[in-house]
Amino acid sequence: MAEGKYARINDVIYPIVSEWCRVNDAINQITVNAPRIADVIEQINAGGKTIFIGEQVSDRLYAIDDEQAILAGWPRSGSGIVDPAAVAAAGSQGVSYWACANNVYKVNADGTIAWTFTNHTSPVKSICVETIAGIDYLYTGDYGGTIKRIIDGGTAGGQMWTYTFGANHAVYAIAIDHSTGQLYAGTGFAADAVWSCTASVGNWLRRYTCPYGDVTGLAIDEGTPVSLYIGTINGYLLKISTAGYVYWGSGGAVASDIHGVRVGHDGIGYCATGASKGLMKFVLATGVQAWHVILGGTAQATDCAVDQFGNVYGTFRVAGTSLNNVIRKVNSAGVEQWNWQPYLTAQFYCLAVTPGIKAAGY
Repeated sequence: MAEGKYARINDVIYPIVSEWCRVNDAINQITVNAPRIADVIEQINAGGKTIFIGEQVSDRLYAIDDEQAILAGWPRSGSGIVDPAAVAAAGSQGVSYWACANNVYKVNADGTIAWTFTNHTSPVKSICVETIAGIDYLYTGDYGGTIKRIIDGGTAGGQMWTYTFGANHAVYAIAIDHSTGQLYAGTGFAADAVWSCTASVGNWLRRYTCPYGDVTGLAIDEGTPVSLYIGTINGYLLKISTAGYVYWGSGGAVASDIHGVRVGHDGIGYCATGASKGLMKFVLATGVQAWHVILGGTAQATDCAVDQFGNVYGTFRVAGTSLNNVIRKVNSAGVEQWNWQPYLTAQFYCLAVTPGIKAAGY
């Protein structure tokens, strides 16, 4: 059942069945949700939700709904799709962009591949998307330390700029600040750092040198001032300024790696806790854990995404045959709502949810 909206009227909670607004001095019933996304009005089906999932054993791309039904035309496999490592969802039209080995794929809502970008020379590990005047721009980071800006040209992805930090500067996390047009990247392997640039230009500068290992998660709080939240391979979670000042750092927040750091609509942070096998919710102002639910069993938590209701979706993987190779949904209180598994050896690495938050693909 899809989430609903409720209002308190005379101390009684009622479901909201319709909404109204004033248009040209007339009261009109709202029949669709149509928010402004990157200066374009996009219609969002309030009852609809798509969860995009990358699975590596059979190299499949899935799209399911919130009732765990696989959407028509999915899963997507073949056509050179190998080792999906990251995915971003764009707008409300069901389009998704996937990092698979050295390639980037645009996949339409019906599961057909619109185009393939093949200019990376090492595996792509991170991807994000922004929409400007109805056009999608992708930012993709690879294991060799190269980031590219790609424009969705309709039938093919065109490279706009490319930048290489240096050999072995693996780009594990990347995020766009829609409010300022600044792009941020987290690297590891040979250089554990956070970098930033003007997204349209690609003029990168190092902002923070991380003493806690690879930067494996990165999210943006588009408040005043803008803040960054990073997770590391050694289980550290930090809040830093865009200039690299550390506001707080939860030393060894979990006894493992942190991935999929997100900032939700509710002004709360979320992440997947790797070998600690859980999903975590934390307070942005202090880093204090609101909850940390251990759900993986024998499986590691590899990624998470958050929808507009504060529900958290996580990917879990373990080698071999296991009931713990699943996608899990927990609500805003950390209570599991469902889990989904297409087959026992499925190893899930990445996911995105739409409609959702900017950090989950917008």
